[in-house]
Amino acid sequence: MIKKLAFYLFIIFILFWSIGPFLWILLTSLKPPAQIMQLPPIFPKNYSIVSYKNVFLGSHFPYYLFNTFMVSLATVFTTIPLSLLAAYGISRFSFRGKTVILFMIIILFALPSISLVAALYKLFYVLGWINLPVSLIFTYCAQNFPLSFFLMVKYLDKIPGEMDCAALIDGCTHFQTFRYIIAPMSLPGIISSAVLIFIFCWNEFLFALTFTLDESSRLASVGVALFQGTFEIPWGDIASASVVVTLPLLIFLMFFQKYVVQGLTSGAVKG
Repeated sequence: MIKKLAFYLFIIFILFWSIGPFLWILLTSLKPPAQIMQLPPIFPKNYSIVSYKNVFLGSHFPYYLFNTFMVSLATVFTTIPLSLLAAYGISRFSFRGKTVILFMIIILFALPSISLVAALYKLFYVLGWINLPVSLIFTYCAQNFPLSFFLMVKYLDKIPGEMDCAALIDGCTHFQTFRYIIAPMSLPGIISSAVLIFIFCWNEFLFALTFTLDESSRLASVGVALFQGTFEIPWGDIASASVVVTLPLLIFLMFFQKYVVQGLTSGAVKG
């Protein structure tokens, strides 16, 4: 009985530890401006949506959300086909240099983002891509390719090779086998990869801060950090923007939580 009670108390503590900061931000976003910095903090008697009006009507934040959505979506639609084709080749064919390719992809997966920022900024500056979404899409595709690749390999390895043999005997080419047999059967893996890539792109900060210096190209994660007031820090607006940028992800996860769990527990993300 004591062990069960301790277990439930531990679960409650973990839940509160995890969602407590977000609940605090949500409460702050609904406080009247005069009560936000009040000490000790109190629960307001009257709630206000002034901060949300400032975020949506008095700032560029709606544009930041649109930019974030488009960059994340473009990254997903670029990365998934490339990683699926690469995973199919690695999963189904034996060729010289296969181990080297896998090792290079693992190295790419392990590289910290901060080590790439300077070189990528110099490259995009020479190409004239600074402040253009293509710089972020290009970077996010390269950054998320290893994750998607290993997830795809994991799913393709579960599909029996006899399916390929049967399709080839019926007259299909390797590409037709991939297009009409293997790709549809890999749909759970594709969805898992797409959801995880979208989440990582939505939350990414370092590259978005470095490569988007203009208001018109800024992403939401950077927009939250760069909220500025005339005489003081607008904590209410920052809290409201944080809630606004988080809610789409929560709704997104509610619909695709099964695939996210499958992706995180498949073993391909370890490392």
